[in-house]
Amino acid sequence: MKPKKTDVRGMVAIVTILTLIYVSGCAPKTRIRASDAMFDENRVEKIAVFTEGKINWPRMGRGGAVLGVADSKKAVEEHLAMTKQILSNKGYEVVFAESVGIGYHCNQWWLMPEEYGKDETCQLTPIPDAKPQFIFPKFQENEDFSRATHNLIRQVEAAIVQKRLYSFVPDHDDIEVIRQFTEADTICLNRIYGVKYSTGRKVGAFAMGVVAAMFGAYGQGHLSDMVDSFYIFIDARTGDVLWERGIYVAGDPVEPNQEFVAGVLKFFPAKNEPFNQEVCAKGEGDFVYCK
Repeated sequence: MKPKKTDVRGMVAIVTILTLIYVSGCAPKTRIRASDAMFDENRVEKIAVFTEGKINWPRMGRGGAVLGVADSKKAVEEHLAMTKQILSNKGYEVVFAESVGIGYHCNQWWLMPEEYGKDETCQLTPIPDAKPQFIFPKFQENEDFSRATHNLIRQVEAAIVQKRLYSFVPDHDDIEVIRQFTEADTICLNRIYGVKYSTGRKVGAFAMGVVAAMFGAYGQGHLSDMVDSFYIFIDARTGDVLWERGIYVAGDPVEPNQEFVAGVLKFFPAKNEPFNQEVCAKGEGDFVYCK
């Protein structure tokens, strides 16, 4: 069925309006949580980077989230390498960079066996608590540094669950322990979240969408991989949050695109450079708006 002429004119009008908004400088701006100090002086020099995350393979039938540990490990390690490179390109000295753990706060999720991506009828195990389901070797020891790092991640994950991430303040004692161990002046925590579907499910969903479209039920049966990368930079000397931003888009979470990671960090200033006030302006509270 061909679209009506009125539909075409309407779409053209929408595109025209959006184009005019964009070129006039009124396009939607990027909102970032940032300290006022970043407008006056960028004191960040030595950064310690930590990554953690979880990849969800949504269940068929009864529903629910399924934690893919192997995919999650690969995702956080890929993000860690890209993050380190991007920050180095900005002139910073990355004095410490490690992946910490997988699957914090995954209670009420299911644990995925390795063959799940090929056979989604295989047995799954319920995850009973909020403890991480895998800890990287560096953080398996029960020492002050490992404990402080896990505490920081648990605090961030709890803030996400409680929907208070943009007012989150880390525990100062944990930050001090991390500062002394890494000798960094800034702590960067990168949290990865992703949704992944098997090829079989995508093909099946596409076929369902085609059938639905034939009967006028548009928009049904579409499955898309999604990736969320969130960064929080903390002043290791004061415990203040300096910069915080996350992006959630369609994309492969297991093999992330470097342009995507660089895009999340786009407005994090280069070394010795505060916020460019021609690009970023202070907003209400702790928020900054960049164009």
